[in-house]
Amino acid sequence: MSKIIIYFLLFISTYSMNLNISKLDTQNRKGTVFLSINSFHKIGIDLTSSENTFILNTDIGEYHLKNNKIITPYREYTYLSEPFIFQGKYYLPLELILELNGFHLEGNNIIRSTQPKKPDTLPKRVISLSPGITEKIFALGGEDLLVGRTSFASYPKEVENIDIVGTMFEPNLEVILDKKPDMVIAETHFREKLMSTLNSLNIGVTKYHTPTNIPEIHGSITDLGVLLGRSLEARGLNASLKDKTSYTQYILRDQKIPKVYYVLGSGKTDITPGGDTFINSLIELAGGENTAKEKSGWRYSLEELILSNPDIIFGSQRSVDNMLMEENYHFLTAIKDKKYYIIEDDSIFNLPGPRALTEGIYEMAKIFHPELAEKLKCLY
Repeated sequence: MSKIIIYFLLFISTYSMNLNISKLDTQNRKGTVFLSINSFHKIGIDLTSSENTFILNTDIGEYHLKNNKIITPYREYTYLSEPFIFQGKYYLPLELILELNGFHLEGNNIIRSTQPKKPDTLPKRVISLSPGITEKIFALGGEDLLVGRTSFASYPKEVENIDIVGTMFEPNLEVILDKKPDMVIAETHFREKLMSTLNSLNIGVTKYHTPTNIPEIHGSITDLGVLLGRSLEARGLNASLKDKTSYTQYILRDQKIPKVYYVLGSGKTDITPGGDTFINSLIELAGGENTAKEKSGWRYSLEELILSNPDIIFGSQRSVDNMLMEENYHFLTAIKDKKYYIIEDDSIFNLPGPRALTEGIYEMAKIFHPELAEKLKCLY
């Protein structure tokens, strides 16, 4: 046991090691590498089993894995790479266990993931000025810290119990001060003038960059977890999401990729996510090719749309109806062949949070590859 601990401390201090997976006790299932418990011990992971529960001791605390759930003090997260017994030995998913330990796999190397600096004191009264941040706070089990949110925040349903402090772009300073927060959290849109005012009143402000791709979504979850004292939950949530991403990629492997167009606006100005948006990352993960992937931002032209001639068009009822009413769009094959689809709640795509990587991916994949929809229901 002492050798394992020494090896683990060496592993932590060097941040990486050359790992030849073929020399470990591995099994491959559905595109996922599984390691036996003994192999985890060899690479310094403190993992034990007791009555169908796996106990994982990490540098930030303890996880229990039971019935395909990652159990933390504030939340439980599901995962799909089910542990199994083979020839009398338990096997668990390698990358999920590494994620919970604060590491990730790059080729044959185990690399320590970036660890944000812990705050000197944890906030007890938080106001969120971003719907995406609000969603993540709930996902991390931090809703008990929330004392204010914007009128734009609508998910999860329990957010209705949190008082509104204005809109995302026009928060009410007087209402904010009345809530006596010790931390205000916002994203890219937040105005510097308001930040300076709050700081002058000794109210802490944390402003995050709004994620533009999937890795940045994971990074924002990590950062927020550290800020709120929910690091165990942040790793658990990221491990769950990444495991589901891997499963999605496995199910959609070798599928023909349709060219798709996500309509957000049409007529005088055509609006759709370009290649530098996180929605473009979602489209690719769901097995589609974004028509506007070569564009930056959200603007597109009718000429470009007609030239690209997507196989599939999807969007909200209003957005699709507006397109159908314009004769100029009737030249598109997707319109003529009625390959246009309505998304009842497109907020699942428009907020770069956990729901986008589960429900959002499922709703897109259901449109792009309907024959595989049944296999992807488990993403919820």
